[in-house]
Amino acid sequence: MTAGSAHIADNPADDSATVNDRDGSADRFAGIDTRLYLVTDSAQCEAAGRSVAETVQAAVAGGVGIVQVRDKDIDDAGFYSLTRQVIAAVDAATRDTDRTVPVVLNDRVEVARRLIDEGENVHIHVGQTDTTVAEVRAAVGAEPLIGLSAANSDEFAAARDSGVVDLVGIGPVFDTSTKADAPDGIGPDRLGELVAEAGIPAVAIGGINADRAPDLQGRGLIGICVVSAICMADDPKTAAEELLAAYAGSAQ
Repeated sequence: MTAGSAHIADNPADDSATVNDRDGSADRFAGIDTRLYLVTDSAQCEAAGRSVAETVQAAVAGGVGIVQVRDKDIDDAGFYSLTRQVIAAVDAATRDTDRTVPVVLNDRVEVARRLIDEGENVHIHVGQTDTTVAEVRAAVGAEPLIGLSAANSDEFAAARDSGVVDLVGIGPVFDTSTKADAPDGIGPDRLGELVAEAGIPAVAIGGINADRAPDLQGRGLIGICVVSAICMADDPKTAAEELLAAYAGSAQ
């Protein structure tokens, strides 16, 4: 999938009603293939014998359409350097193509602001206990996408009422070891109910791999998020290709 053909739902004929109804919301993802979203894990990449940047470049070459840089264990200077490496990796993977692959920073609003001031097109994802989405929008301006982790009616309502959230991440769908404090997986059926309730474009996260991805078809999602399924894979490019094929239901 190339730029100019954004995936706003995995089955538009059946699921379009569950996607954000705000005017112009679909335009925020124009030219972006949202189906496969990678969240980086520095320790997992290192354990697999690769840098984060090497993992990202291979994964984007395999079809990852959005990359979130996440590392809670380094300071802002280190995170800035890591993000610069990821931006370069995405640029290398998409060179001579018409693909647009957004780079999203996990929280780190000051780092995002610095990169924006330097001319980079970066975006932000925050959790419920991170910087508020209103503060993020005030800090980064109107253009960057803002993602928010949300899991219940109150959080979805707050996201809608804010008027600044472009995307919600819902999970964990399956039990996951990526976060030590993660709750039990909610399962695909409950996921579908939450996506319908959210009223904002949604991606699923938590324990997703190529075997489980087909169970997430028809749930109203615009994509799936993975961490270990790519960061710990022997071959991130092949892993991305297999995840896309499994989720989309056809060979890439």
